[in-house]
Amino acid sequence: MTAVLLIALLLAPLSKLIAAESPLKVVNVAVPAVSLLQSPLFVAIDAGAFRKHGMEVRYIVTGARTIQALVGGSVQFAQGVSSRTVPAAVLAGADAVLIANFSDKLLFTMHSAPEINSLQDLKGKVVGVSGIGGSTDFATRLALREAGLTPDKDVAIRGVGGVPETVAALKAKAVQAGTLSPPSSFVAQKAGFKLLFDMSSLGVDYVSSGLGVKKSYLAANRLEAKQFLMAMIEGAKILTTNEEFALRVLAKHTRISDREVLKNSYSYLRPYFLKVPYPSPRAIKDTLDVLAKDLPKAKDADPKEFIDNSLVRELESNRYIESVYGK
Repeated sequence: MTAVLLIALLLAPLSKLIAAESPLKVVNVAVPAVSLLQSPLFVAIDAGAFRKHGMEVRYIVTGARTIQALVGGSVQFAQGVSSRTVPAAVLAGADAVLIANFSDKLLFTMHSAPEINSLQDLKGKVVGVSGIGGSTDFATRLALREAGLTPDKDVAIRGVGGVPETVAALKAKAVQAGTLSPPSSFVAQKAGFKLLFDMSSLGVDYVSSGLGVKKSYLAANRLEAKQFLMAMIEGAKILTTNEEFALRVLAKHTRISDREVLKNSYSYLRPYFLKVPYPSPRAIKDTLDVLAKDLPKAKDADPKEFIDNSLVRELESNRYIESVYGK
């Protein structure tokens, strides 16, 4: 008996070590671009917020096909899906739902060659977007209609593969204007391309930094989804309160070393990040109203069909979000 107890005492530290070094669960996340709209994810990764919950989070840049990557099952989460992409997928019969959103404004800007002075000057020209059917495409069509132009008739819209690729297309003169988000918008501005139109002026609420999952995944993995969201909230808090750390993370993930571009991007977006990341039914409704012009099913759709607020509600009611941010 003495020998057994001695062996048990000797093995106890070893068992603790093995438990401490147990492998983290790999969780894959799709993002449309390495944009500041997705920066709560990047900050949460680099701050170790996911590791606290036993996750090794890896992201894949999927452009305008982010929602397809989620629905197809190649990722567990999609960060950067929107009030355009999720409803469009669900109305087409896909399994997807928004469980959080970190910004509810249409935070895109259109930049153009210097000789173009207004949206009306784009008639007969080509505008570059990340991909047809994505958020930059939606924002572009909304802005053109606001200016009295008919997308695809008066103005050609070309998917070029991503936000940095849109800047490259502008430089190559393959497009005469492009719809961008920070930091690429400030890269374009510094390169001499004119800020032609700011989509935030349209007054449309929009889920621009949405976190999406499949409903079936949420039902089977609710605890993991909750822990993932907890880490994202921690990332958003660090992002908005620790500028120097945020800028280092952004430089690493965007591979942009120009501090002026990063700082301008950060200053532009920081006020728009939400502390309590509810996906807004109004943002869904605003988007559905516009989407109905191209997708008739959107006209009578209920915004609540595309949202599951239960995780955010739980984290708010148990004061987790308050504990992260402080009173």
